[in-house]
Amino acid sequence: MTRYVTTFSILAFTAKVVLARDTCLSTASWSNERVDLFAVAPDAHIAHKFWTGHDWQPFNGLERLPAEVQGCPSVLSWGEGRLDIFYVNETGNNVLHKYFGGGSWGPSWEDAEDIGGHVVALSSASWGANRFDVVGKTNNGSYTHKAWTGESWFPSKTAWEDLRGNFFSDPATVSWGPGRLDIIGLDANSGSLFHKYYINGWSEWEDLGGGPFVGNPVATSWGEDRLDFWAINSDGELFHTYWDGHSYSDWESLGGEFTDTPKVVHWKPERIDIVGRGLSSDIYHGKSFDGSQWLPSVTGWFDLAGPFDSEPALVSKRDTNFLYVFGVHDHDVRLQIWSGSDWQPGHSETWSLGQLSSAHSEIRIYNDRDQSVLGGIES
Repeated sequence: MTRYVTTFSILAFTAKVVLARDTCLSTASWSNERVDLFAVAPDAHIAHKFWTGHDWQPFNGLERLPAEVQGCPSVLSWGEGRLDIFYVNETGNNVLHKYFGGGSWGPSWEDAEDIGGHVVALSSASWGANRFDVVGKTNNGSYTHKAWTGESWFPSKTAWEDLRGNFFSDPATVSWGPGRLDIIGLDANSGSLFHKYYINGWSEWEDLGGGPFVGNPVATSWGEDRLDFWAINSDGELFHTYWDGHSYSDWESLGGEFTDTPKVVHWKPERIDIVGRGLSSDIYHGKSFDGSQWLPSVTGWFDLAGPFDSEPALVSKRDTNFLYVFGVHDHDVRLQIWSGSDWQPGHSETWSLGQLSSAHSEIRIYNDRDQSVLGGIES
């Protein structure tokens, strides 16, 4: 199914942007030697592949988690050996939570815990060990929130707190450090970007203007007192504003024509890497900020590999100019890497990591211990 963004409640316009939500990717990394990739397979199950620091596992294709989803899962890691996956169950609107820690899956390999929610989309973030926050979008466009405090769920295991608002976009969340959470969304009436933050209590929603925007915004941070917000207009053009600890910048155009807001990562302070899916060609396009200038230019973009059916997913190695770029074409999960000096396997080439349509069943993977962490086994 494709979704065309065409109108706001009080502002109508023709949009060029087409948002494809059939295939989506989520990534997490608990160290420079570990990368976990999750993708939604054609049968709505979650498929998984991971880099051990030496090779990709499972060696053959992807493994299939016993989880059927609606929309895109959100994945995070708050520490070594820990993964948390949140997703909306296929038959309802409740959020389910599955986690990997201490060498096994919880609450069990077969099960996930129901944490309520009644949402249609979600995002998650962690500000430190054993702490994470989940933000969902309800059917009426408001955002709702819950947190794991390290000891218990707040406000309770199945209850959520109402953050209000009226949004058409999925929420985007980010944390620059302990005790801080930032949420953004696109207002259903104006198409402008709204922002709310938590620090010893919730702020009111603030309108940061811009737009009108479409799609789903992106929020990132490279460190304390720094926020970067990203969104596209109806032509797919990328816009950016940032908080420097004192004030917001004006919205700046970074050019391009994208199907949804490009993905953004920071591998150190003052470093930005961006990859998005082109509106006309379905290839990926990239650009970077080196601390003083945009490369190749403020509005220019490098052509990367393609074509792709999915939005990209990115992982960067901390303090290392090394970037993983994942995408899907014809249900085939593809990988391109920036090594710090060149693109591998080539400037417009990718490696195949396996077919989503033939992800291994949990029984086959469970019995093949040398390839899997599933069933609570990590070799």
